[in-house]
Amino acid sequence: MKFPDHLELIVPTIKALKEMGGTATPAEITNKVIELEKYPEEIQTEPQKGDGYRTKLEYRLAWARTYMKKFLNAIEDKSRGLWSLTADGLKLDVSDPKKIIELATENKKKDLKTWQKNSKKENTNSEEIIDDDSEDWKNELLGIINSSSPKSFENLSQRILRESGCIDVKVSGGANDKGIDGSAVLRLGLISFPVKFQCKRYGSTVVTPNQVREFRGSLGQIDKGIFITTSRFTKLAIEEGQDPTKGKTIDLIDGDRLCELLREYKIGIKEKNDVNIDKDFFENI
Repeated sequence: MKFPDHLELIVPTIKALKEMGGTATPAEITNKVIELEKYPEEIQTEPQKGDGYRTKLEYRLAWARTYMKKFLNAIEDKSRGLWSLTADGLKLDVSDPKKIIELATENKKKDLKTWQKNSKKENTNSEEIIDDDSEDWKNELLGIINSSSPKSFENLSQRILRESGCIDVKVSGGANDKGIDGSAVLRLGLISFPVKFQCKRYGSTVVTPNQVREFRGSLGQIDKGIFITTSRFTKLAIEEGQDPTKGKTIDLIDGDRLCELLREYKIGIKEKNDVNIDKDFFENI
């Protein structure tokens, strides 16, 4: 199967968003597109060269969203971590992908001419004006986290769990951790229950069902597990974690959600008009 380019991924993205009610996270969009297009494992998992955490498919889907936002006004990202179809996006006829691609390409050319005229630059590559600010900071942040030590990532996960309402958060990772990096007690009002967590930096390598299954097997008598990664879970891995027949459900925190949690809890993130990453924090945690 030919690897789809960013233009060919516009219609699958629209279809995926429509199936999910018009709003979804990048990870949800990716998994739904994979489901709808029935992409084989090699397309799902091929890494993107030079990218800190995304697969080639995720990278091209991000470019597709950029085109949809800037040249079709088809989606917007007003809410943190969520992309939503606009009225213009809902009107697009997905039965004619070629027409949508031609419209995006033509609008891009018009936009480039206007930009060149205003900047008085005639030989600038059109890609220079495309800048997906909403996701670039995540790529930078996950690159920093992936470059840190395993201990630093464990400490960061511990901090996130504490900020989310967990108490008695302990890191126990090490050479003999048997798949468990730490434990905590999650308190919900008058109710509290023990959880165990695993935190793994996988770069652009996706997390498979087998890895989720192994983590579940290491929980012992604990009924709740949290799997935190800088990467992404495959659709089958998500189904594995949420399968109620397995007795122990696993909450899955992928790289995109990890970034949003750090932003929400203001852990190493300073935000005014833009998202600013405190590199010193992540280097010393």
